[in-house]
Order: sequence, then C-alpha cells, then structure tokens
Amino acid sequence: MPLGGYTSDRAHRLFLAAGLIAIGLVAYWPALSAGFVFDDDYFLTANPLIRAGDGWYRFWCTTQPDDYWPVTSTTLWLEWRLWGLNAAGYHLTNLVLHLGGALLLWSTLRRLRLPGAYFAALLFAVHPVNVASVAWITQRKNLLALLFFLLAVRGFLGRADSRPTRTGDGLSLAAFTLGMLSKGSVAMLPAVLLLVLWWQRRLSARNIVRVLPFVAVAIVLVAVDIWFQHHGQPPAIRSTGLTARVLAAGAAIWFYLGKALWPAALAFFYPAWRIDPAALRGWLPLLALAAVAILLWRTRERGSRPLIFAGGYFCLMLAPALGLTEVGFMKYSLVADPYAHLALIGMVALAAAAPVPRAAQAAAVAGLAVLTVLQCRDYSNPATFYRAALARNPAAWVAHNNLGLVLLDQNRPDEAAAHFRAALALKPDYAEAHIELGNVELRLGRSEAAAREFEAALAAHAGFAREAHLDLGHARLQSGRAADAIAEYRAALQVDPNYANAHYSLGNVFFAQGRLNVAIAEYRAALAITPDDAAALNNLGSALFRAGQARAAADAYRKSLALRPGNSSTLANLRRALEAMRTR
Repeated sequence: MPLGGYTSDRAHRLFLAAGLIAIGLVAYWPALSAGFVFDDDYFLTANPLIRAGDGWYRFWCTTQPDDYWPVTSTTLWLEWRLWGLNAAGYHLTNLVLHLGGALLLWSTLRRLRLPGAYFAALLFAVHPVNVASVAWITQRKNLLALLFFLLAVRGFLGRADSRPTRTGDGLSLAAFTLGMLSKGSVAMLPAVLLLVLWWQRRLSARNIVRVLPFVAVAIVLVAVDIWFQHHGQPPAIRSTGLTARVLAAGAAIWFYLGKALWPAALAFFYPAWRIDPAALRGWLPLLALAAVAILLWRTRERGSRPLIFAGGYFCLMLAPALGLTEVGFMKYSLVADPYAHLALIGMVALAAAAPVPRAAQAAAVAGLAVLTVLQCRDYSNPATFYRAALARNPAAWVAHNNLGLVLLDQNRPDEAAAHFRAALALKPDYAEAHIELGNVELRLGRSEAAAREFEAALAAHAGFAREAHLDLGHARLQSGRAADAIAEYRAALQVDPNYANAHYSLGNVFFAQGRLNVAIAEYRAALAITPDDAAALNNLGSALFRAGQARAAADAYRKSLALRPGNSSTLANLRRALEAMRTR
C-alpha cells in the first residue's frame, strides 16, 4: 500500500502513526538538547509574569502582557514550575505538540477525503521550514494554534459518516477560540471554512450561516490582539506606504511557495527587501500572482479545483503575515519561516496528492528529515544560533548585536565590541548596539568613549532613554563626576519613575558620599519595585548598619541571603550586624 493510501484498519493506522512519530523524533532529536535563543528570554526566562505566582491570572485578566495569547502563556507559566531554566523540558513539549499536530493533520485530511493524507502528514512532520516553529521555544504559540485550528476544522466537518451537528459546531467554535487565544494567526479560519465548503460543493446559505459565529469570534479577538500589540508601544515599525506593502505581499507569497517546495538556504533572518513601486520589477510578482489566479479560476471545472483549493488555503493562511499590517519581527526581515507554519499544509497536501512511486515518497521524506536535523543543530546554543544566522545573512544587524551579548557574557569583550560595531555599521541608529558597545567601553575603563556611545543611543531612539541615561550615569561616575551621574540617574527616573535600577544606582552614589538617609530611601524605593533584588537588600543593610540601625540591617541581610544563599559578603555583613546587636 502506498504511503498516501487510505485504510480503515485500526492496527494499520496505529502502525503508521507510530512510524510518523518515530521519523519525527529522529528528525527533531537535536532540538531536544537546544537552548534558549533570540527572544526566549523576553517571552519566557526573563518574563516577570511567567515567574509570578499569579502570572496565569495576569495573562488572562489584565492588560500587562504585550500580546493577548493567554493559552500559550499559561502553558509556559505551568512549565516554568516544572522545568525552570532547563530548556530541554520546553523543547520536549514543543516536539510533542508538533508531532501531535502532524497526526491531527493526517486525520483531518482523511476526513476531507484528500488523497495522500498520510504522506502529507509525514512531509509536514519533517519539513525544515517548521524547524523555527519547533526548535524555537517562543513559537509554542504556532504549535498550539495549529492544534486548535485543525480541531476546529474537524469539528466543523462532522463525522465522516454523518452530517455536521450543532454540538460539533459548538466544539469547533470553542477550539477556534482557544486557537485565537494561542496566536491570532488562525483568524483566517472562517475564510478557510468557506473554502472547504466550496471544495465540497456545499456552499449553501445554511452552511454560510454556520460560519458566521466564527467570523464574530475572529473580529473580536483580532481587535483585542491589535489593541494589546499597540497599547503603550512605539508607533509604526515601518514607514512603508500601502502600495509598497501590497507589492511586498505578492513577492512574499512566491517566496514562501519556493521555500515550501524547495526548502534550501533557510535562514532565521532573511535579507531585507526593498520594493520600489516606481519600478516594473516590483510589480511582477503581484501581476504574476493575479494572472495565475485568473487562469485557475477560469479552468476550475476543467481540473484546476485542487490547485485553487490548495493555493487558496496557502494564501489565506499567509495573509496575516504578509506585512499589510504591523508585525514586530518585520523590523528585522519581511519574511520568516514561522509565518509559513499553518500555510505549509496547503502545499504538502497538494504535493502528496500527486501519484508518485513509494520509493520517491520515501526519498522525499528522508531528504527533508536530513535537512531538518541539520537545521535543528543551529539551535544548540545562542552562540551557534547567531553564527549560523550570520553565515546565511551577514547583514543581520540584530544577530551581530545578540552575538556580541553572548560573547560579553563569556567575558570576551573585545570580540563582543567587534560585533556591536558591525551591527552599527549596518544600522547606525541602532540604540541597543550603542548601549552595549558603551557597556564594553565602560568595562574596559574607557568612560569617555562609553559616554559617547550612550549619548548616541539617546539621540538614536527615545525608546531606550531610561537605559541610556542610566548607563551614561555609570560612565560619569567612573570618570569621577558624581554630580553628573546623579543627574543622569534622575533623568532616567523622569523617563520611568518605576525604574528600580536608577533608584539602586542613586542609593550607591549617596552611600559612597555618606548621605545615608537619602541612600536608604533610594534602596527602599528600588525594593518597593523589585522586592527580590538581593543586591539592593544587601546594600540597604550596609546603609542601615552604618546609620546605627543594626537590627534593621540584620533583617535586610537575612532577606538578601534568602534570595542568594551562601553569598560570602552578605554572610560576613550579617555576622557583623549580629555582633553589634550583642555588644549593645
């Protein structure tokens, strides 16, 4: 029996399912030992909502998150209690979700009675375009959204041997809602359901009415997503006009189609595109897309219906990520592999439906699996990840910056500085790189050079003003200008009154000057914002001890040790405070 065949034999289906899981495990095995990369810190490891005991509540019931995807965030909140900073647990969960999605895809395509359903699921399971969605922990949202998306489609279709029911529609709507609360990219499901009805020649008024609740949910939750993504955030990521965005969208569809059919030269940061509406070549992808669409529609009753179904699905699911609206990652690249995750189903289903020999199917799966293994290795650790990104796109300025941060953590400041300078050569107004280069100069004792970088960061981007003022204060302090340092720390607090680091730095300056009451007030202000700051508690204890408040100092030292057990300096300070209490 060919890989794409259909069978009702339960044992055979279980055997095939086990085979898909085994092949997927082999292909993604390197991902299980991968680390945290790119914005995994922002989304997970350094996210205060993930660490907070009531974080799950804040994800669901407050406006504190940057995105309203509480299902995804809640899974990570729960896993933080299990794995903490052990990346393997999160990667294992991602892989389980991915393989579960592939199995559900097989079942859904069977329900649609599409030929080659199992082969399509295999192709999806091992396709290297999906590596970024599986090996990058932050893309948990993609994997959950896919599962709920497919469950919604299955529920809407009903059982293969019966008509759809209200219960099925209700469960489908619930699954769609959970998908939207995992990631908003599933918002195109109502249009996909209409496409499925067209494919099944069931596009009646009654069935269109069945889709309307899905439309209502999509509208409401898309509006919520947009509000969350823009409240308190900087304005537009790109200043591109509508015409250029439409042209770029046409080019992006061809780009993703190419990567789906021939996944070579995949990259995490693809080179930037420059679309010129005044040039004819900028219009060619969109014109070609329109020509193909018209041709397929005119021949829909002469064999092109499968192409319309697969291609229509592909374009619909890409629509939210084509750049017509703001997407945060597009400040680095207009295209990215995770954007193609849901859309890829259309192309693998179309390819799998082609009548090809079993040997060719096996070769295709094996070839894709090898590419996936190699791609997964890029995620083994941050340094490998960013070096791989730069090997594929040397102009990826954010990769230069982030590799510099990794090297700085490894105490290799000169190499780090080279990458920060490379990032600035590519993007002179890159405030983060100015700040990090300034910190390198500060570490090397070159306070004036550091100050110049921090001033450049202030001029480049107002969004980093508080960090730039803080670091400029450090540079002034290093050069012996304490009054100027105080002014910079206070400037940082004018930008953000709840900036704990600025209060802490002010406390250090006042403590060094012997202004103990002011120092104590600043340390306490910092701790009111971040109560678990062990360093601030230790320094508060020292200020209290010097002010003659040994008992209060001992309490502060004990709290610091509870957060940072065994710290020798704090232990010595605590013994000194206790001794002072005994001798009084």
